[in-house]
Amino acid sequence: MSDQPVPNPVPEEQDILIQDLEDIPETPSTPNGDEKPCVCERCDAPVEHGETYCAQCLEQMHHYPIPAGAVIGAALAAVVMLFSVFVLGVNLLIARQVVQGDKALESGDLKGCYSAYENSYNVAKKLNELLFADSSGKYFTNGSATLQKQIRALYRLNGPYQAGLAIDSYFAGNVPRSLQDIYTEYGRIAAFVEQMQKSVSAYKDTLPAGDTGSYDDMVALVEDARQKCPDTPDYMAEYYRFSVSYSLGDDPERTCAHLDTLVQMAPDSLWLYASEGIRAYNLAEEYEKALVLCNRLMKLDASAPSSIAYTMAELRLLQKYDEALTVYERALALTAPSSEMERQRAIILMLQGDSKTAQDILVASYSPSTATLEHVATIAVCAHMNADTAVYREYKALLDSYVPYAQVDLFAAGEITLEDIFLSHGGEIQ
Repeated sequence: MSDQPVPNPVPEEQDILIQDLEDIPETPSTPNGDEKPCVCERCDAPVEHGETYCAQCLEQMHHYPIPAGAVIGAALAAVVMLFSVFVLGVNLLIARQVVQGDKALESGDLKGCYSAYENSYNVAKKLNELLFADSSGKYFTNGSATLQKQIRALYRLNGPYQAGLAIDSYFAGNVPRSLQDIYTEYGRIAAFVEQMQKSVSAYKDTLPAGDTGSYDDMVALVEDARQKCPDTPDYMAEYYRFSVSYSLGDDPERTCAHLDTLVQMAPDSLWLYASEGIRAYNLAEEYEKALVLCNRLMKLDASAPSSIAYTMAELRLLQKYDEALTVYERALALTAPSSEMERQRAIILMLQGDSKTAQDILVASYSPSTATLEHVATIAVCAHMNADTAVYREYKALLDSYVPYAQVDLFAAGEITLEDIFLSHGGEIQ
């Protein structure tokens, strides 16, 4: 064996370091070499060696064993928890409205669907505004998903033009993907409508005073606008052809031919042509076709007073009086009767020979702010049937202060019958 010593596996420098660490006292010293003073763990006040808390803190802890900070923290945690529960509860209520809207949409109740979506959106929006007016944070579910559903319901109820305006209003150009198809259709329609307005306005400026223009000229404007706006939906161009013929009023058969084509091309676009279409069919005495449109309106929204009144009028023109009154009675479970619904009911009673009840209904449902001139004219006719001179003169004078109705004078003179007024040529008093 070698007589050389075995090398030390730990270098001398590390031996020194270990020794230095071993020599550090357990109680640290202050910079001047004195021991660090003892302080209260609660308030840092000086205490005797070995004491943990000062006398004042011990007294406070005796009465309030939970530190103030802990109490505040617990209170804040409770507030946060209560707020979270509140937010969750409100969002569940809002979500319930959305679910109701979804169910209404599936069942075809577009008005109920739109109403439910609108309620959920408005409640959430109002809460956000009231509680977080100065904050960009939105804690309630108000918007994009629900609003998109609402706009799609609006599209089915009132068409792409109204829905497109809503998209512009709410999304300011940042159109969600789910609404892009509606917005594209809206843009195509808007461009065509703008072009038609310019063309018709320029055309009418060339006409003599009182001249409404010719069918051929105005249809040519439609074709020109269609060439300038090639993305225009086909049904919109056909609607304008129908509208031109309807506005001129010189050829009911031609108007109905355009209308038949339009209904076939766009069966779900009642928002576009239903009102004009029903009148056009009535003027051509195509009452069955008009009733088909009315029935589809009722399926779209069975509670709409206008749809109910239209349906009652068509059944009256077809002399289905009992069916018309049944429609009225059933509608009362869905909506309050409008003055036009009451007028249609009164006309049916007049045709059935009960003019006394009819007059009571007409006068009771008359309101200067909502009644139409047709309502006033119908009261005058009914009062004449009842030989009620005072009521006849009152409403006839009111009517004449606006515009004379020839049929009222003819009826009073005995030259036409009640059936002539309300069962022929569209059945509307003129």
